[in-house]
Amino acid sequence: MLSKEQVKDHMFDKIVGWQQSGLTQKAFCAQHNIAYHVFHYYYGRFRIKENDKPSSFIKLQVASNALSPSAHMELILPDGRRLLFHQQVSADFLKSLIS
Repeated sequence: MLSKEQVKDHMFDKIVGWQQSGLTQKAFCAQHNIAYHVFHYYYGRFRIKENDKPSSFIKLQVASNALSPSAHMELILPDGRRLLFHQQVSADFLKSLIS
């Protein structure tokens, strides 16, 4: 018999499988012999766990004396993309780009 933690881990694996399958929740449950209400319960718990992950952003601090007319700034995003600025930009502008 599986422990509660093992059942939760198994269902979370199934949820990841469903997300990659392209099927509706009901179709996935029917295909894998999972009661829809059980899947739905664990999907709610899965979403809560996903939302509790710490943010991958760090606070950006720029010294005001570091920005000269020839200064540039590079912002490297968690997925590896880079934004390069050849002039001073405001924090509001940065927020609008990454949100």
